[in-house]
Amino acid sequence: MRNTEKFLKALAGSRASPAPSLARGCYGRIVRTRADRPWILAEEPERRAVMIMGPGALGSLIGKSGYEMVVQVGHTEEYIAAKLAKGYKYHVVVFTRPPDQMQLATWKNTLALAATLYPQAAPLFKASARALKTTPYDAFEKAAGFSLSEADANGPADPRYMTLERLLARGSGSDVALQVRRFLFHALRLSELYSGDGYTRTHRGERGVREYIMANRALSDLPDSRSLELEVKLPSHNA
Repeated sequence: MRNTEKFLKALAGSRASPAPSLARGCYGRIVRTRADRPWILAEEPERRAVMIMGPGALGSLIGKSGYEMVVQVGHTEEYIAAKLAKGYKYHVVVFTRPPDQMQLATWKNTLALAATLYPQAAPLFKASARALKTTPYDAFEKAAGFSLSEADANGPADPRYMTLERLLARGSGSDVALQVRRFLFHALRLSELYSGDGYTRTHRGERGVREYIMANRALSDLPDSRSLELEVKLPSHNA
């Protein structure tokens, strides 16, 4: 039995505590889809990069509920509720590490990958790198004057949604870092919980799991890929 199969078997079992050793050699992510099973690491056609968990992070999911797993990788309760309402299902996708395709998701590595995936905007990423690393997300959103999450939910039809074309049209003005941060929020899904230190953050501000970043890939292109559907139930807030 392959390591990926062993890990998913443990994840689906009744083990009550994390077991990093059971995820040895495995990498993966939690994927949402409205299909019966995922076929790619992220389904959005414009999505060129995705965040990936390593063996330690995957092993820490064992013993958790589906909802707890999704929260641990940085999704807020509101975001999860919105996706469930639209008929999305969550799956854990695992595979063995593809050679030379993943890096720790620090600001340095993330911007380097973004420059490779969006070469037209590479000078803008370089010009805003320092500000992106040192400016809190809340300060960017305050400067924007609106909720980036709200614009994201509306999609590209909302003029506040920063597409590549809109970013390039704005050029390298004094607010370039703000415009780049908006673009990264929508294009790379670097939400308010992205820290840039290589770890996720929960919606409570707690440090979550170590994460990597790589270009979006079809599961058929990844070695030993397997998936498992999660049962994700929102918590009850009744007294």
